[in-house]
Amino acid sequence: MYSNCAWRPHLFVVLGIILTVFAWTARAGDAGALRYASGQADVNDPTRVDIALVLAVDVSSSISSHERRFQREAYAKALSDRRVAAMALGGGAGRVAIAYMEWSGKRYQRVHLPIRVMSSHADMVQFANDILNIEDTPNDPMYLQPTAVGDALLAAEVAMSALRVSARDYIIDISGDGVINDGFAVLTARDHLLSMGLTVNGLPIEVTGEPPAFEDPAFRRVADFYADCVIGGPGAFHLVARGFGDVRETLVMKLMLEMAQLPSAEKNRLAAAWNSGDMGQVARILPAVVLQLNPQAQPQPEEKRRANCGERQTSADNPFRARP
Repeated sequence: MYSNCAWRPHLFVVLGIILTVFAWTARAGDAGALRYASGQADVNDPTRVDIALVLAVDVSSSISSHERRFQREAYAKALSDRRVAAMALGGGAGRVAIAYMEWSGKRYQRVHLPIRVMSSHADMVQFANDILNIEDTPNDPMYLQPTAVGDALLAAEVAMSALRVSARDYIIDISGDGVINDGFAVLTARDHLLSMGLTVNGLPIEVTGEPPAFEDPAFRRVADFYADCVIGGPGAFHLVARGFGDVRETLVMKLMLEMAQLPSAEKNRLAAAWNSGDMGQVARILPAVVLQLNPQAQPQPEEKRRANCGERQTSADNPFRARP
């Protein structure tokens, strides 16, 4: 008799846990569908922000300690740039919310600076200084991991969810010098974020052993992955950095475009011009010129390329697997 009944309390506990998980998932799905509705912020709400932005920065094993430091310095310099601050604080609310996180493998995402509301250039300079104060921990396993882009996207959404005020636009800005070779399926992760109303923008960093060449297919590998598999949502775009030395300049342009109240088509045209190298040095430096340009739309293929986003093959056979 005991053997037939002793397991029943445990069964009820397990069933309770399962039902709780299902209920939580349903609530999360319902809330997520409405949580990041761009354009829905109440203009009469004094606590609102114009842009909610999570910066997700790749620090996987392909990136050296010197490059990690260079990236932090690049983000700090870009965020403290007065041109970026003017765009960030020039909207109707005059406020912006930004978080800074770093990521590598599937269990390695670290939010160094939780999302913070800023309303002045001084606030943004302080945020930039806080990025500069991030130091590597000796023997940190985070820097020895592969590239789990899908997990990074999910972690970025968690960082965004900490924002307690409404925003005009909600953007995940993810950078990286490689393509997925670990972790959660990137298309599934991206589509989950898009279903919640988020926009995902990309900053692919193209790195090879040769000097940059715009026509070189090797320099399009990471950019193609970000274009086909990572970015998405209202107004989504990616800007390509031609090596780590180009990261700061690209970041300045990218942050200005993200903050600007421009139609999606205009952002896409500007991004396409940047990526094809047609904008010129002056346009890269002067935001007034950049935002008044109207470059010709890039010709589109008749049918969008069906990229393999690393979801149909094992990691060992993945064509997007980072090369040694």
